[in-house]
Amino acid sequence: MRKKLLIITSFLAFCFGNVYAQKDSIVEEVIDFSAFADAETPEGTKRYCTNKVLGISPNKLISIGYDYQGKHSLETSHNPDNFKAGDPMIYGNSSATIQSAAGLRLLVNYPIISNTKLLITLGGNYWRTGYNITREPSTANTNHHISDALSQRGLTTVGLNSTIFKPLNEKHFILGFVSADANGDFTLNDSKLGEYLTQPKYSAAVFFGKKRNDYSILAFGISRTYRPGALGYIPLILFNHTFQNKKWGVESIFPARAALRRTFNPRNILFFGYELEGQSYAMINRTENPYFNNLELRRSEIRPRITYEFALSGFVWLSLQAGYRINYSFDLDQTDILRIIGSDKPYYMENKISNPLYFQFSLNLVSP
Repeated sequence: MRKKLLIITSFLAFCFGNVYAQKDSIVEEVIDFSAFADAETPEGTKRYCTNKVLGISPNKLISIGYDYQGKHSLETSHNPDNFKAGDPMIYGNSSATIQSAAGLRLLVNYPIISNTKLLITLGGNYWRTGYNITREPSTANTNHHISDALSQRGLTTVGLNSTIFKPLNEKHFILGFVSADANGDFTLNDSKLGEYLTQPKYSAAVFFGKKRNDYSILAFGISRTYRPGALGYIPLILFNHTFQNKKWGVESIFPARAALRRTFNPRNILFFGYELEGQSYAMINRTENPYFNNLELRRSEIRPRITYEFALSGFVWLSLQAGYRINYSFDLDQTDILRIIGSDKPYYMENKISNPLYFQFSLNLVSP
């Protein structure tokens, strides 16, 4: 525990040290990213609200990052009703140690239509998590479906998404989001890659909101999402707000994520918050055992975190993040089940993982 506290303390010391180091360095042009507002429209022209909030952190057009989770355990409990005697499975409980879980994260977002009446962006993402797993001696030579898949192939997400912002007048707007993600235990050079790409998971959200003023936006919506691991339909509240002193603010889409923002200057921002992160991953059967057909890993985790973002040069920013990864779901199911509204059907296979510290950094090209 002392080691974990030391790591977090060192991270905070770096963040605050860097803020004041930049203040004392050679004076350079300071870009206030919240000042890039739309130009005034001619008198008599119908006005529309924008999605911008003064003081909010800049949007990321391109992000190249790396996510690392420390050492934690994996315990598996099989449901014996799903298997026949003699199957090459471990019955009862089995355990392994995940020495680390880490991988690359790439994000791209680009506006294809941007005017006073409509904003449409297209994006893509690639998330990779590789697992370094050590088996417990008692099960080292036994077939173990979930740990074999994770250690040999890991988990990958390849997706496309689009965001649509449609202002209705000076105050009200509609905001929509859709995505299609191919998730599974595969790599990009996998011989079965095509099977994963042809069964994506679809997510969507729609909001109706109000631009309260230049410093505040509030919207209510509904989402079809896999963030809890299993498919769920969840109400959302979007709230982006900068307080009167302009040093503090809130950036949130509750309950998916929320953060309290502390702005030291337009080039140095600190966040205290969390994110619910998850997806459902296809685990394509690579054996002759039919009991492994149509399995999906319901991965979901809550990430309380501290994030420090600062400008390196112009529109190039660096983001440093440290937090604690809390497991919400890591179980195996067959096909989509609306568990979030109370299904009591037993999981095909239950997996429990302990909660490690995690670290993430990314290099970002931001928009004005």
